[in-house]
Amino acid sequence: MSFSLFPEGDRALATRLKRQLMGLLSYLMFLAPLAYSVQEGWLRIGYPGLSVLLVAALAINACFFVVIRSGISRRYADPSLMPLQIGIACLFALVIGYYVVAQAMVVVLMLFFTSFFFGTFSFSTRQYLAMTAAAALAYAIMLLFKYDATQRDSVTFHLELLHFIILVVVLLWMSLLGGYIAGLRASLAKKKDALAAALGRLKELASRDELTGLHNRRHLMEVLEQQQERSRRYSEPFALCILDLDRFKYINDTHGHNVGDEVLCEFSERIRSQLRRMDVIGRAEVESTFGRYGGEEFLMLLPYAAGPGACSCVERLLAAIHQNPFATSAGPLTITFSAGVAQYRKDETIVALINRADEALYRAKTAGRDRVECAD
Repeated sequence: MSFSLFPEGDRALATRLKRQLMGLLSYLMFLAPLAYSVQEGWLRIGYPGLSVLLVAALAINACFFVVIRSGISRRYADPSLMPLQIGIACLFALVIGYYVVAQAMVVVLMLFFTSFFFGTFSFSTRQYLAMTAAAALAYAIMLLFKYDATQRDSVTFHLELLHFIILVVVLLWMSLLGGYIAGLRASLAKKKDALAAALGRLKELASRDELTGLHNRRHLMEVLEQQQERSRRYSEPFALCILDLDRFKYINDTHGHNVGDEVLCEFSERIRSQLRRMDVIGRAEVESTFGRYGGEEFLMLLPYAAGPGACSCVERLLAAIHQNPFATSAGPLTITFSAGVAQYRKDETIVALINRADEALYRAKTAGRDRVECAD
């Protein structure tokens, strides 16, 4: 069993992990200016201290990666743990700022700005402002520890205050901009969901018969191909039935097409209702196995049905249709149907299967209608 850093089946997790590695890359990018600051004497911890910070940054990022990759972080509201990651990055910046002389504080400011940039992936304006307030407070406390009362009148301290003002202003600006981007992101997500729902409805409408609400011929052919593949792979038997209403033209000519439509709708609902009670359909979705093939013809897929069982199933449907006349605007009408049933043969094409069922239907019609004929 192979292991990959970025799981292919979970796009959201893969995205969080890539952002995590981007954060690690940000830490590594600051090595160059920090090393230069050490070389110039602007960072008092020297190369040993810089090495400790680097190891700590790598270890912390590795821990975050493992927690996110393992799925443990899913239990939290933000699975990317972005507030905690930004907080730790700001803590690193404060530690460096405490040991850096004023000339190189720009590096510390850039650490703050870079870490806050990652908040645009998940922060709202309120979260951004809260993080800004926390960062400003922590920076102010750092300055109080770094400069005692005797040093606060110096030019260096006033330069530090300028850095502090710049930090607060830029973080406030990032909060407003980040909140605006978050709003756009939420709006786009809603529109994407609405579009997906609309496409789903269009797909459903495209596969439905407008009059009866049953699936249409196009959908039935797709289901047949899927069942054929399952039969080839798992040797599952299935049968196909074509049902045709008897003397439907006479109903249209005598009572009008509106009554004919009423008969089609009532017939559809009765067959669908009966199929839900039959064991042979019990393990399949009725809505996908029965539909209008065209005109007064209907097509029915019988999964798991083999041999005489398929014909017996259709004969029970025929008996159920006989039980009660159809209530129409022209009064009660007695409706019958003829049906042809064909058992799927190994490696048979869908066209051949339909042709055999159609031939059986023709025999049922010529034999007097109101009957079921089996191709086999």
